[in-house]
Parts: sequence; C-alpha cells; structure tokens
Amino acid sequence: MNALARALETSQQHRFTLDDVLRMQEAGILDESARVELIDGALVEMASEGEAHSRLKMQIAKQFILSFGDAVQVMIESTLRLSPTNAPDPDLYLYDQALSLGEINGANVGLVIEVAQSTLRSDLAFKAELYAQHGVRDYWVVDVNTDTLIVHRGLAGGVYRDVTHHAARETVTALVLPSVSLCLAELPIIR
Repeated sequence: MNALARALETSQQHRFTLDDVLRMQEAGILDESARVELIDGALVEMASEGEAHSRLKMQIAKQFILSFGDAVQVMIESTLRLSPTNAPDPDLYLYDQALSLGEINGANVGLVIEVAQSTLRSDLAFKAELYAQHGVRDYWVVDVNTDTLIVHRGLAGGVYRDVTHHAARETVTALVLPSVSLCLAELPIIR
C-alpha cells in the first residue's frame, strides 16, 4: 500500500459547505462551470449528458415554462440547497412563485426531477435517498431509455414509501404543485 492510500485510510476528510464552494469559485480555485455537486460535504463530479438526456430535459422545461408561466418557477440545472453540506444540481426543480429562490430547500421545493440516461441506478437509489432525507415530497426520475416516469412520494421517516412507474402516455400531476402535470408522450419537439 502506498503512502497516499495509508493517509486516506487513517485521516478525516474535510467536508465542505456550500459557502466554502462559493468562496472557492469567487477566488478562482474552482471553475464556476465545473460540473460538480456538493454531496455530504464532498465535491462529486456529475456525469456527462448524452444528446437524448439534454433533449428530454429541455423538452420538459419548455413544456413547464409554456404551460405554467409565472405561477411556477422552473429551475434548470440550478443548485438546490438541501443543507449546508448538501447542494445537488438536479436537472429541474420547480417551486411556487410566492417563494423566493433563497428560501427554497428540500421541505418547500414543489418538485425535483432527474432525467436519467446513464445515471438511472444512482438517481433511483442514492439521489432518492438524499432527497427523501432532506424532505423533498415529490421526486420524479425520467428514464430516457424506456420513456418511463418513476414517481417517489409518501415521505415517511426520510424514506419514500410510494414509488410508482408511469408509461409515456400517462399523465402525472405534481403532489405539491397541482397545476403541474407531465405526459412524456406530449412533450414539445426540440430539434
């Protein structure tokens, strides 16, 4: 075993806060365009997006923006502050326009959506656990490969008790934002 491996085995890793990360960006230590998320105090590199992932994410965003106007705020790849050491960048999240962006956290966000092409396993396990532990009441995973919408609800004790799968032709309505609904088969075309 080399010295680095031994050091990592025996040392306590430093956990960053979102404020630490923002200061690193301001100082030029961390590029603002770096594709990383803050998870449990660690900077975790995000997977690259394939074309199908990018297209579907933008189709969903376009549908929501055109359908709900100013009543619902639609955030695309924006940091969601769950706690000082947990700040993922979901593909989309929505919240009631009566709230300000600075107020949004896991307990009051209206809907969190991850679009999964190569990250399905992580989005269904790790991300679902993270969002549930931080009070996100409505979490959807869109499986690009099967045109399926997987809805996580029924939050109890930091775990989703109700996970349902919906085919592309089914319409699903958001739990917290009842004016928001999604039918994958009816998304606007983006070339």
